[in-house]
Amino acid sequence: MSNEQLTSADRYFTDEEDRRYSGDRLVFFSDAVIAIAMTLLALELPVPRGRTNAEVWRSFVDLLPAEYLNFVISFAVIAVFWIAHHQFFRKIHAVSGGLRWLNIGWLFLVVLVPFATRVNSAGDDLVLGPTLYAIVICLLAVLLMLMAWHAGRAGLLRPDTPPHAMRQLLVGAGAAALVFLVSIPVSVASPSWGRTVWVLTILARLLARRLVRRRG
Repeated sequence: MSNEQLTSADRYFTDEEDRRYSGDRLVFFSDAVIAIAMTLLALELPVPRGRTNAEVWRSFVDLLPAEYLNFVISFAVIAVFWIAHHQFFRKIHAVSGGLRWLNIGWLFLVVLVPFATRVNSAGDDLVLGPTLYAIVICLLAVLLMLMAWHAGRAGLLRPDTPPHAMRQLLVGAGAAALVFLVSIPVSVASPSWGRTVWVLTILARLLARRLVRRRG
């Protein structure tokens, strides 16, 4: 990082203690919100019911694809975004007002994930469920990209941050955003196929990482 970038970051804090305090508060607050969102996913899970073991087991099997599988998917999605968020803020030298507001917008979308998951579990043939879910996840990835872009432009990154670190985050989030964006029109035509497209996120992220490593 150049001296000019370091100087631009200095205006966001008064001293080293203030800089660490501002950054730590933002990270701790974000972790708490993410933990609550992940907990809410489990609190909304229905309990299998029945008067006999066979009825309870049938109830569990009936709930498995619509409720429990959606819970696992959403939990994994939030976990992946938390890891990316954690890795991103490890590279932050200072926190600006713009980064705070972008992070608040990102957390707003995180707490929407449990709601979007419930809507997505309402019915296999309903278009609103997978469409709303895809929009929320797509915007999560886009806001994470905006935070990374803003941090680089405002000189908020640590001096020892390698260029490929932000590139990998941007490409990975961009791949996820693209897959969920593509799934929206697919969901309008067929909700089940729209949900199937989400699986491509894993492949897209792997290809994106391989591309970044080759270019790096």
